Amino acid sequence: PKEPGISKKQLDSGIEGSLYRDLPKLNESIFRAYPQLRKSKDELQYGYKLAFEGLPENEPICVVTPKEQKGVLDGIKNMFSG
Repeated sequence: PKEPGISKKQLDSGIEGSLYRDLPKLNESIFRAYPQLRKSKDELQYGYKLAFEGLPENEPICVVTPKEQKGVLDGIKNMFSG
């Protein structure tokens, strides 16, 4: 039986939304710490790696793209517009 929990799709979506909201602040922190990355700002990639007991250490980094997350009400509005 499958364990209850969050799916990879849900996790990716949550991280993408958080990145989207905080991207300017995150990038500024990155560029302060690593000024040489400023010239490559349009080429940056973002990702995460899960680590917890029982998970193999060689898990790959999951690359995500910052995206605006639409809520349920946005989806309903879109159904009735246009």
